[in-house]
Amino acid sequence: MKPNIIFVLLDGARWDRLEKNQKFVKLCQEGTLIKNVTTALPYTFGAMNAIFTGLHGKENGVDAYYKMFRLKENVEFLPEILQKNGYFTACNLISDKVISKRGFDVYQSHDEYKDDLNQKHPILLEECFENAGTKPVFCFFQFSRIHTVTVSETLKKYDWNDKEFYSKYQDNLLEYDSVFDETCSYAQTIYEKLSSMRKLSNTIVIFFADHGTGVGERFGERNYGVYTYEETIRTFYLFIGPKIIKNQINNSLRSTLDIFPTILDLSDIHSAQSSGKILSDFLYGKTKIDDCKYTFSETGGLQGPFPSPKEPNVFCVKTPSEKLIYFKATEEWKYFILKDDPKEKNNLFEEEKCKELKNVLLDWINRP
Repeated sequence: MKPNIIFVLLDGARWDRLEKNQKFVKLCQEGTLIKNVTTALPYTFGAMNAIFTGLHGKENGVDAYYKMFRLKENVEFLPEILQKNGYFTACNLISDKVISKRGFDVYQSHDEYKDDLNQKHPILLEECFENAGTKPVFCFFQFSRIHTVTVSETLKKYDWNDKEFYSKYQDNLLEYDSVFDETCSYAQTIYEKLSSMRKLSNTIVIFFADHGTGVGERFGERNYGVYTYEETIRTFYLFIGPKIIKNQINNSLRSTLDIFPTILDLSDIHSAQSSGKILSDFLYGKTKIDDCKYTFSETGGLQGPFPSPKEPNVFCVKTPSEKLIYFKATEEWKYFILKDDPKEKNNLFEEEKCKELKNVLLDWINRP
């Protein structure tokens, strides 16, 4: 029997705040946390299309803010594949612009200001299981409170170059931690609802972030999508389910492209579309998980010092210990040794020293 898949986006959750919240720490005891995952694009439209296709933006068609509706018709889409393989599929999103309607039996959006998702999503869960009959269920929920507080409510007060926002970094972080606590309470609510419905014995729950959230660490980055520093491109996945190893934390370098083939494999469905790695055997304790040799991320901001909403103009390649960033608009390179400089403060770029990594990134950017 195929498992139910409950796929829960904690939009904008930062990987470096996870272990500072006891609610999330408690939830992690129920499953396996993979916490060094590189998002393909550090903003929701691009990130979610990469996750739902297992492909980078250049391959799936959505590699810029203004390409949100450009998903290629010939690209396989996760809900569509699941639906064709007998799943009842549903979603509830902050906007109908986030992802395509392809493959959803129920496609809903919510009002981020008015709707209480701690009530709305558990009710939708019940309805999905009732309407599915004997079919397994796939639900995708977007919890949007971090977005509401940090973007819709806070950022509208400041222009991108307003130094007051960046000078309030510590206050911004306190505000972030407060709304992240709400986010962790919501995650607990979803898990407890499944428990009360007696669905956990055949359900895999995946809590994840599409990207992180800047709180003023970098001038020009008010939230996400402008640069490719760790606070916005490093994300996580928490897998909870029958036979998935409990209370396990892994820091291996992985990519968000891994989730597409992993969900399909957990559902006993196979696709050759993604270059991502299937993580199922690791989750079940059968194998170890290796670092990716390289992961890649790219972006082009809506605002900021060099806006580029029509095409990406900031690119990075990351290894388990290093990162190289290329700013196309200014022809600037930045190189960081992450194990020594996790906050990426010391640019150590030297042409000869970074030659190999630079060629890797340029080859990726210029791929056909």
